[in-house]
Amino acid sequence: MPVLAIETSTSSTKALLYDRDKGVLASSRESYGILHQNGQTDTEAVFALAMKNAERIARGKDVEAIALCGTWHSICGLDSSGSPVTPTYSWDYMDSANYAESLRRDPSLSEAFYRRTGCMPHNTYPSYTLGYLRTQGLDTARCRFATQGGYNFYRLTGCLRESRSTQSGSGLVNLETTDYDPFVLSWLGLDRNQLGELGTYRDTAPLSSAGAAMLGLKAGIPVIPAYPDGALNQLGSFAGRPGIMTMSVGTSGALRLTAPQPVLPAGGELWCYLGAEGVVSGAAVAGACNCVDWFQKKLLKGRLSFEELEGTGIGSRDIPVFLPFLYGERCPGWQGKRRGGFLQMEGCHDLSDMYHGIQAGVLLNMWQCYDILCRQNGIPREVLLSGGILNSVHWTQMAADILEREILAVVCPDASTMGAVALGLYTTGALDAVTDFRAEYDKAIRFLPDPGKQAFYRRQKERYLNAYYESMTQTNKEAAKGEAV
Repeated sequence: MPVLAIETSTSSTKALLYDRDKGVLASSRESYGILHQNGQTDTEAVFALAMKNAERIARGKDVEAIALCGTWHSICGLDSSGSPVTPTYSWDYMDSANYAESLRRDPSLSEAFYRRTGCMPHNTYPSYTLGYLRTQGLDTARCRFATQGGYNFYRLTGCLRESRSTQSGSGLVNLETTDYDPFVLSWLGLDRNQLGELGTYRDTAPLSSAGAAMLGLKAGIPVIPAYPDGALNQLGSFAGRPGIMTMSVGTSGALRLTAPQPVLPAGGELWCYLGAEGVVSGAAVAGACNCVDWFQKKLLKGRLSFEELEGTGIGSRDIPVFLPFLYGERCPGWQGKRRGGFLQMEGCHDLSDMYHGIQAGVLLNMWQCYDILCRQNGIPREVLLSGGILNSVHWTQMAADILEREILAVVCPDASTMGAVALGLYTTGALDAVTDFRAEYDKAIRFLPDPGKQAFYRRQKERYLNAYYESMTQTNKEAAKGEAV
């Protein structure tokens, strides 16, 4: 009998029906469209769309378990009846950036948050979004709060339950105790009863009759609490064991390593959350394929296709330096108000140079994070690359050249949904451990660094770092000026 995985990501919902013997039986995807704007989504509308999308492939099937996947960073307010009274605020909600910046200017407070939760004060995290919303008049004492994944679980089962992994990415969970952190709750003016009870993938609840009617399934099927896409990507890519790094370059970008214990560098450059098992040490960047889309749509107005921009790949002359902070900075500097763009442009540069400069800028930001992750965790034996970057063979090769190591390009567009499948298979007894789920490595393509490009990219690294630290100084000056005003 198959398992059903339902994912609600930042911008779309996905559903996948998987049989332990036959593999993927059916899948479906639906974009949120206007449901997601300015880092906010309509909580109930997203749930309804996800159920409609899942029902399309699941109705009438003899499903054995349902596994949910959400994002690591979302929060919405509910009234006493469990109905949403606020939008769901996601990681890309920027209004709280100034508030988070002000918290980081208090080193002792910032350090307290980071050491307890692994989440540096930043607009990425729901805990700081809640803090900001309180300053804007939201009476947090009158609400219950849930992630989008937690709300989906509640609507399907009648039980408000969150996975510890998901809530650790909200900045609400203590990494050591794996429970809600009393210091953070006190700071937010929250009682733990206002939040979903914490559990793991072992703490299932039966599908309610109402949930069954929406999906066209029988009631009583075990439903697994929502786990975040980042943690499930590790499982879906067979990277749930130490020594394997996942490098995702999609709308935004992330690097992740499973670690046996919390990893919190002195400079706070990385994040650390609870995973499906153990912890995940990682870094995230806000600018990736979204920067390429910005260039193609906003600057070029679609006049050139990606194929035309790609050309024959990067040449040998220095390209413009591109700081990929159009949507603020996450790792390593956590400056949500930092902005990016092109620097060191010359008269000889053309549109192709600018395009490749964007590609390089994204990867150089990720290389910064890769270097820190390696210093903290050791050099991974494998790097698994995924995401929209794989649509460009030149950009994929650039990743190997900049990291100066072999990478595996894994064409698995639904790695996080497949991670949810692993949880479902464990629930049915088909897996002894969730980390036993294996990716199809025979479909992966190996990219080796080009020795002839080493000197070129090392020069680009130096130019990028010089521009990065100069811009950081300017950002700090502007922040100080704002404080004075």
